[in-house]
Amino acid sequence: MYTMTLREQADVLARITATAPHDTTHSAAIEAARANRATALQVMEIHRCLQRWADIGKGNARDEARRALAQVDDDGQGVRWYGTGDGKP
Repeated sequence: MYTMTLREQADVLARITATAPHDTTHSAAIEAARANRATALQVMEIHRCLQRWADIGKGNARDEARRALAQVDDDGQGVRWYGTGDGKP
């Protein structure tokens, strides 16, 4: 099973959007995830942006976004659980 933490997903998003026009909302979500203080809305923003890149991106950016979204939970239900804001998983 392939797993990736929220911080790793934020790093992927930062890498694939490095040449895109600046977006304050996803930039704030990336920084919060990297600092382990992301709120639920910031988690949703990271996933929304990754999904958009997975759907309409090109080349490596599309592939990286798809890999970042390819997680599933241990039960195989496709649900991802993240700790938000308290520094605990």
